[in-house]
Amino acid sequence: MIRKLPIFKGYTVDLRLQEFRKIETNKLPEFIPFTSNKGAKIFHDFILTSQGRQALNKYLERQT
Repeated sequence: MIRKLPIFKGYTVDLRLQEFRKIETNKLPEFIPFTSNKGAKIFHDFILTSQGRQALNKYLERQT
């Protein structure tokens, strides 16, 4: 099954792997774990949005 991952501030949000990813043409991919300082800040901002809360709720429902 293919799922479209949410995008926030230019980063793809992968709740399963707990990381943000940004891949731009002619640049190295950027991976930011939720547990890093930068990742925690972005994650906090993400879940304050309705898109973030919705994505987190969907993810948590799948885990139960």
